[in-house]
Amino acid sequence: MGLQILRNITSELQCSPFLAIMADETTDSSNTEQVTLFFRSVSDDFEVQEEFIGLYHVPSIDAATLSSVIQDVFARMNLSLGKLRGQCYDGASSMSGSKSGVAKRISDLESRAVFTHCYGHALNLAACDTIKKIKLLKDALEVTYEVTKLIKYSPRRQQIFYQVKENMSSSSDSPGIRVLCPTRWTVRAESLGSVVKNYEVLMQTWEEAAEIVKDSETKARIRGVAVQMKSFNYVFGNLLGEMLLKHADNLSRTLQSKSLSAAEGQTIAGMTVDTLSSLRNDASFDLFWAKVNDKATKLGVNDPQLPRKRKPPARYDDGLSQAEFHDNPKSYFRQIYFEALDLIISCITDRFSQPGYEIYKSIESVLSKACNQEDFTPDLDVVCDFYRDDFNKQLLQTQLEVLKAHCKHNSSSSFQSIFDVKQYFLSLSSAQLSLLSEAKRLLQLMLVMPATNASSERSFSALRRVKTYLRATMNQDRLNYLMLLHIHKERTDKLDLKLIVNQFIGESQHRSSIFAKYF
Repeated sequence: MGLQILRNITSELQCSPFLAIMADETTDSSNTEQVTLFFRSVSDDFEVQEEFIGLYHVPSIDAATLSSVIQDVFARMNLSLGKLRGQCYDGASSMSGSKSGVAKRISDLESRAVFTHCYGHALNLAACDTIKKIKLLKDALEVTYEVTKLIKYSPRRQQIFYQVKENMSSSSDSPGIRVLCPTRWTVRAESLGSVVKNYEVLMQTWEEAAEIVKDSETKARIRGVAVQMKSFNYVFGNLLGEMLLKHADNLSRTLQSKSLSAAEGQTIAGMTVDTLSSLRNDASFDLFWAKVNDKATKLGVNDPQLPRKRKPPARYDDGLSQAEFHDNPKSYFRQIYFEALDLIISCITDRFSQPGYEIYKSIESVLSKACNQEDFTPDLDVVCDFYRDDFNKQLLQTQLEVLKAHCKHNSSSSFQSIFDVKQYFLSLSSAQLSLLSEAKRLLQLMLVMPATNASSERSFSALRRVKTYLRATMNQDRLNYLMLLHIHKERTDKLDLKLIVNQFIGESQHRSSIFAKYF
């Protein structure tokens, strides 16, 4: 059954004009290195499909081994490497190394296979860079992580938390504590917010837990968290982190959509950056400062204080100017507020400004300018020079002129992004699409480039469900077939079981002598 599903996927991929590949590696329950592979294609009606191909046991996860696995998959599935137009991996050196990584090795074989560093991983790294460089945010997340560990990893303290919450009627409607998971991309803001919403419950929990805990180390951790939560710095860092990370979490959640292309990912990332930039002004800070002070007053935390004045290190003291210090706490926290916004904006912009984005931008410009009746010739030259024999340049230019005239007479709205262009093509009839065949291929090429490698991450969750510790000794073939059936549930339901049974019987003369064929 799994083999039949793989054959059906292969036949569909062979008919697709362009392909993109996504790969990632993990360790299963038997401590075996597994590489998961996905192919991404676009159908004639512009429906994006990401198909799981299989898991491959590798002795090593170096770039040479992983690139040979990808080439072997193309050979086994009778697919041409010349159809590969996109690659999406994480930022590990073996995958995205500029000199000898998998992306570089595949690009050497097919230069048109543009590499995209998974936007989900890139956004996660941007958020981590911001938090590490702002001490107040870093301390707030460390305290929050310690809070979640003290509650979630102890059934006794968790029960105390629930009892206190039930007894306090004002906190009965507040959510529970969300774990600050280091491997998930979209839960940081919710975890920070859950601590503030359960602040009074947590403080009461620490008092009761400290009385019954006998271990001195655990008692010290509880008292340390309680002291940190009473400081104004923690409340400010918590609320500032929640404000910044809720936008990052929202972007990350959107990027994980299977149908999202790399160009669309760049568009929504730009929207998030614009939103964060709109918060960088004195009026927004004043509102945020009033919110933090109001929350601190309700929670009964300490008043905001300036840090102790310190002389600059001797190596920085040139003797020409005196060190500057803040006059009041508001100006000190204002600096942190603006610094955090500047960092997260610059980190997201830098992480998303990848080398492959230039060709995405050129393709998007060709289609959007043609639809908006603008001159697209310079961008068309860039696209045709890069993709060479993928398009008939003269025919494509002719069809883009047709598209320009058709949009002028049949559409009154402007085309701001590739999403608008896609919706316009979906409204065309089959005859009109046939007339714009090269332009249609250009749109398919644009959509085939993935934004994230989230499908590979989802397959790891499926691997944990299929290969448990009780099934750790299953062989690789059985594991692959079970994974195919588990992930491709819709394809499994559509299988012709009679055909599969007859194929199984016909493969062996011994089976034919025992079983009868089904009709």
